[in-house]
Formats: sequence, structure tokens, C-alpha cells
Amino acid sequence: MRIVSEKAEKQFPSHTEIGMEVQGRVHCHGFFSQHQHNRETLDDLIYDLCAYRDALPATSDYILSGRI
Repeated sequence: MRIVSEKAEKQFPSHTEIGMEVQGRVHCHGFFSQHQHNRETLDDLIYDLCAYRDALPATSDYILSGRI
């Protein structure tokens, strides 16, 4: 069993942590505003999800670190 520092673990969120973050972001954008068209809400959600994805290590990084 490999011991990984807390800092390293935070750099590699778990499968569950990523899922919870995605669900939270979708849920947050799910409260549609009366002052914003749903198309704009969708654009905002997609932007947020892409930004979150880009902030995460790539799948290959998870594999190389032994987390997958």
C-alpha cells in the first residue's frame, strides 16, 4: 500500500469527489433564473464544467499515479 500525502490527494480528487462536484454544479445551474434564458444557463453550465475538467489532472495522470 502506497502512502500519499494529503496535498497530493487534494490534487487528485477521487471518483466520488468529482461526481459530487459535477452534481453540485449541475444542481446549482438547475435553478433557472427568470431573468436569464435557459440557453444562457446551459452555456454557463457548460463553461463551468469545462473549467472544472480543465483544472483536474488528465485520466493518464491518474493512471500514472496509480490511482486508476
